[in-house]
Amino acid sequence: MIANKGLSLFILAALITVTSAQLMCQYGKSTQFYNNTIVYSAKNGPDKPIMCPGTFCMRIYQKHNNYQQNSYGCANGACTSDGCTENSNGFGSCCCRGDYCNSGDNVFKTILSSMILTAVMMYICL
Repeated sequence: MIANKGLSLFILAALITVTSAQLMCQYGKSTQFYNNTIVYSAKNGPDKPIMCPGTFCMRIYQKHNNYQQNSYGCANGACTSDGCTENSNGFGSCCCRGDYCNSGDNVFKTILSSMILTAVMMYICL
């Protein structure tokens, strides 16, 4: 019984270590109107987390007359530093380093659910 608990704790610690080493970015698309009301697409809003390789998340945007379209996801090697660039046509990209940095929406909910899941797993293993 004690060996099973030790093995369970080892597996839990390994899973936490591997998961925490992965970069988590927001993924999806949104439309932001100039009155700052954000409307997410029904199928895949930017509040969907995705594991990414590397150390950067990215947001790509295109400005139009009265709204802006945003795409969120992994940088996939396109970024070397934090910050945003924009061309004269209103097309831009923003790179940032750290979990969920490419969109602040619903990050608290995702972190809270991860903490609850970890607590439940620890309770089960102990």
